[in-house]
Amino acid sequence: MMEPVSAPEARPKKPQSAGQVRLSAWRVLRLLRPYAWQLMIAGCLLIITNALGLAFPLVIRTLLNTVLVQRNARELNQLIGVLAIIFVAQALIGTGQGYLVTSVGERLSFGLRSDLFRHLQGMPLSFFDQRRTGELMSRVTNDVSLLQTSLTGNVLPLASEIVVLAGSVIITLTINWRFTLLAMVVAPAAGLAASLLGRRIRSTTRGVQEGLGDAGIVLEEALAAPRVVKAFSREDYEVGRFDQRMRQSLVHALRRASAQAVLGPLSGLIAFSGVTLVIWFGGQEVVAGRLTAGDLIAFIFYMVLVVGPLISLSNIYSQIQAALAASERIFELLDLPTEAALDHSPLAKLPDASGQLTFEHVSFTYPVAPASTGAQAILRPRVLRDVSFEVLPGQVVALVGPSGAGKTTILSLLLRLYEIDGGAIKLDGIDIRGVQVKSLREQMALVPQEPVLFGDSIAENVRYGRLDATDDELYRAVAAANALVFIEDLPLGMETVVGERGVKLSAGQRQRIAIARALLHNPRILLLDEATASLDNESEALVQDALTRLMQGRTTLVVAHRLTTVERADQILVLDQGHIVERGTHGELMELDGLYRRLYTRSFEDPGTITPSLV
Repeated sequence: MMEPVSAPEARPKKPQSAGQVRLSAWRVLRLLRPYAWQLMIAGCLLIITNALGLAFPLVIRTLLNTVLVQRNARELNQLIGVLAIIFVAQALIGTGQGYLVTSVGERLSFGLRSDLFRHLQGMPLSFFDQRRTGELMSRVTNDVSLLQTSLTGNVLPLASEIVVLAGSVIITLTINWRFTLLAMVVAPAAGLAASLLGRRIRSTTRGVQEGLGDAGIVLEEALAAPRVVKAFSREDYEVGRFDQRMRQSLVHALRRASAQAVLGPLSGLIAFSGVTLVIWFGGQEVVAGRLTAGDLIAFIFYMVLVVGPLISLSNIYSQIQAALAASERIFELLDLPTEAALDHSPLAKLPDASGQLTFEHVSFTYPVAPASTGAQAILRPRVLRDVSFEVLPGQVVALVGPSGAGKTTILSLLLRLYEIDGGAIKLDGIDIRGVQVKSLREQMALVPQEPVLFGDSIAENVRYGRLDATDDELYRAVAAANALVFIEDLPLGMETVVGERGVKLSAGQRQRIAIARALLHNPRILLLDEATASLDNESEALVQDALTRLMQGRTTLVVAHRLTTVERADQILVLDQGHIVERGTHGELMELDGLYRRLYTRSFEDPGTITPSLV
C-alpha cells in the first residue's frame, strides 16, 4: 500500500550467457544498410586508391631491373610522371572517399540517437521508475559516439586493408610462391593473439561505458539540484561521488589500453618474423643466382604491405570489439518492448467526452520494470483494492487520505500511465483500454504539485498544451491563469526564457504557467494533484482563483491538501490503504466522525504546519 517511489537503481548487468543481448557483427553492420550506396561508392574509390598504391612497388621493380640497369633517362622520366599521376589521383580520390565515410558516420549517429530517443519516448512509465536519467543519457550520447567512431571509422579501412592484403599476397605468389608460403607460417599465431586480446578489449570497453553511465547519473543529479548541494555544503561530497564513478571507468579503460597496446605491436612482431624469414631465405637465393635483386626488393616491398595491413587489422579489430560492447548497451534499450502506440493502434479514437468517469472494482499494483529483456517483473504490494466510484459530468471530486493511500495513483491510471490489474475504468461508459491512448489523453489535463516547465520561453511552455495555438489564444490563457500580472513586468514578456525546470520563476508563477497550459489544452477532464500544496498564501489565492476558472464546466478530480478545495467539492472520497473508506460531501463526512473528520480536525489543531494527512 504505497505510492510509487524511486526504486533502487537498476544497473545494467555484465554480459552473461542468459538474459543478455547476444550481438553479432552482422547485426551491428546492419546499422549501415541505409547508407549502402554511399558506402559502395566509397568502396569503389577505395579499391582505386589501393590499386594505385599496389602499383608503386612494380614501378620500383621496373626502375631497378630495367631503367637503372640500361641507364635509360627517357624511361626514367616516364616512370616519374607515372608516379606523380598516381600520387595526385590518390589524393583526389581519397578526399572524396573521406567525405563520404565521414558523412555516413554523422548520419548514422543522428539516426541512431533519434531512434533511441523515439524508443525511449515509447517506453512505459514503469521503465523510467527504475532507470536513472544520467545512465540513459550516457547510452544515447557516449555509447552512440563510440559506436559511430568505431564502426564508420573502421568499416572502409577494414575493407581497404583486406584489399591491400589480398592484392599483396596475390602479387607475391606470382613473384615467388615459396617465399609467400614461408611468410604465412606465422599467420595462426597472429590470429590467436587477436582473438584472445579482442575478447578482453570488448569486456573492458563495456565496463568503461557502464562506469561513464554511473558518472553521468551523479553529474545529472548534482547539476540538477545545485541549491540543495550548496545549502548542505556538499560540493566536496559530490566531487568524491563523481570521482569514484570515474575511477571505476578508469580502471576498465586502463585494462583496455593495455590490451590494445599489446595487440598491435604483438601482431607486428609476428608479421615481421615472417619478413625476416623471407629476407634470410631470399638473400640466399640472390647469392646463389636464382633470384634477381629487383625481384627480392619488390617482394620485400609487398611483404611490408602485407605486414602493414596485419597490424592495422589488429587495431581495427580492437576498435570493432569496442563498438560491439557499446552496441550491446544500445540494443539492450532498443530491444525492450514499448507501450502501445499512442495513435497508430487499431483501436478506435475516443469520441468527444461529456466527462462521466466510472471506476469499477479497480485493483492495481506498481510493477518493477525488468532491468533487461527476458527478466520477469517483480510486483510491489497492492496499491488499490476494489476501488469503485462514479463522477458525473462537471462534478468536482476530491481524493483525500494518508500518504500512500493511492490518490495520485488514481490520476495516473486515468491517464493510462499504468495499466490496471483488475476491474475497469470507463469514460462516458467506454472502457479506456479499448481506445487509442492519445485520444484519451487529449481530453485530459494534469496540473501537478510541482509543475514541469521546459527551458524555453513562457510562450512555448504554455503552447505545449496545444501546439497550434495562436498568440491571441496564448494571451487569453495566461490572463485567465492570473499569469499576465507578472509576465507583463518581465522585460521580454512572453518571450522570457524560464530556465531549466523554470528555475527563474517562483513556485506560484510556475504553477500559473502550468494552469495556463492546461487552459489552452481545453480538457474535458481536469486532474489536479495537490496544485496549491507548496504555495504561500498570496500565491495560493492567485492560483486558486485561476483553478476556479479552469474547473468551470469540467469534470475535475482533485488530490486534496488545501481544505478550501475539499470543502467545495461535490464529493469527497477518503482513501486508506488502497480502499475507499468514506465518501460524501464535506458536511456529510464531518457528521460521520470518521477518518475524514480526524484529518480535518488535525489540520486546524496545528494550522502552522503542513500535515501529511491530506498529501
